[in-house]
Amino acid sequence: MSVPGSNGIPLTAPTGAFDVDSVTDLRGNVLRNIIDVDQGFEIHGRVQLPSWLSGNGHVCIYAEELGGHFNKRLHCVEVCITKDPCCPPCLKTYPWTVNFPVDDDIFPDPQPGDSQLYRFGAVFTFGEQTTDIQSFVDMGMYLVD
Repeated sequence: MSVPGSNGIPLTAPTGAFDVDSVTDLRGNVLRNIIDVDQGFEIHGRVQLPSWLSGNGHVCIYAEELGGHFNKRLHCVEVCITKDPCCPPCLKTYPWTVNFPVDDDIFPDPQPGDSQLYRFGAVFTFGEQTTDIQSFVDMGMYLVD
């Protein structure tokens, strides 16, 4: 399993970081490798960016089923990045949470022969995706029940 996971964000000094800290049920219990989508779940993390940066970032969660036809973007959240002239050149931390509510219906019902084994990835982008301020974390494999 790759959560918690981290990856750098290529910038001039100071460089940033994109982190996925945990996958939890809606009560905050950490999910190790099985996700019961009927109970809902959340993915928590943070992005660290230089204090001189401002604008909007986005964190999106992607999943693909091994041996299946499911391969898509699931949910995204916006991260508001605010300039802080009082602390250059430091990093500011912005927490984020992507919520998958109870009975979200984002995953298809299992069919005969489906693995129900999904590889998850989290992607951070800044602005309109035309910048090179971006990163990803391979979250690893989860059995989606």
